[in-house]
Amino acid sequence: MTGKNRAIEFYRFAAAILILCYHFHWAAFPDGTLFAGCYLFVEFFFILSGYLMLAYVRRHATEAERREPAKAAFRYMRERLRRLYPQHLLSWALVAAIGLFVTKKVWPVECLTIGWQELLLVNIFGFLRGEYINIVCWYLSALVFASYIIYYLLLRCEETFVRVIAPVLLAVCYGMIFDRAESLAVTIHFTRYAPNLGFLRALAGITVGCLAFRAEEWLGAEELPGERVLATLTEAAMFAAFGFYMLRDCGKADFLLVPLFFAFVVSVFRGRSVFSAALDNRLSGWLGRRSYAVFLNNFVVIYPFMHFFPAAGLGTMCLVCIPACLLVSLGTETVLRRRSA
Repeated sequence: MTGKNRAIEFYRFAAAILILCYHFHWAAFPDGTLFAGCYLFVEFFFILSGYLMLAYVRRHATEAERREPAKAAFRYMRERLRRLYPQHLLSWALVAAIGLFVTKKVWPVECLTIGWQELLLVNIFGFLRGEYINIVCWYLSALVFASYIIYYLLLRCEETFVRVIAPVLLAVCYGMIFDRAESLAVTIHFTRYAPNLGFLRALAGITVGCLAFRAEEWLGAEELPGERVLATLTEAAMFAAFGFYMLRDCGKADFLLVPLFFAFVVSVFRGRSVFSAALDNRLSGWLGRRSYAVFLNNFVVIYPFMHFFPAAGLGTMCLVCIPACLLVSLGTETVLRRRSA
């Protein structure tokens, strides 16, 4: 592995912003097509998580942990939750408060009867199907349980996982999603026997990320002949494909973009392209660190904006909601930082 290129942080922030645009489109303009395909950038988050997870295993896993993978996986997820859960909790509280006091679409009792599953991160199990306070909470719930499973498998049998389990897992997960929804635009959909399709999406995406790490490792640290030109052309082609698809409605073709994300993550971490070199800077790192808060605060901005400006268009959203979401995210991070201090 050549090292973490900070361009990946810029792309993570850009993905969070495009998901915000998708959520605004989904909530306010369901019949439009602009930003309709931006749900795919959640795949980027899952794939990136898988890549970084295997990198973490390689750097930090000890022989003692490999002998007790269940306990080690639990400790790994506990540490991740220690970093991620406070922002999740604060964003949930803000969305609940907006529903209670601003839009008045949430009753106080619903914060308990519906909110408990989001606060406990068990909403992927389908206890309350189709009911939510902050719908984006599905992401952390799916990430936690999928990460635990994959981390356990990596510690227990990494080679078997890469060679045998991963291909089978991808076929099963993407096959079930295709059979039930025919698209990756699934979050709170459930199969007949209760596994959440968003969970399967996380499980598959994290697996793809692990394979991306192995592919980047296989390529080696040395720059390959013509790699800079090829990497630049490859990433440019990916930008074009993503730009084209994000303007379309969801459909069966979105599965084809998963291997593109795979190649994109490998290319950016290698850092050979013109784009990666230009974006490897402090600003990209700073923006990337805001991406998780931006994602969770999507509806902190969207719900009141829709309430007060129901006739606003996408242009107004771009000018107002994106900066507002970034400001809210900076504010929540400041509050959490002061509490931890």
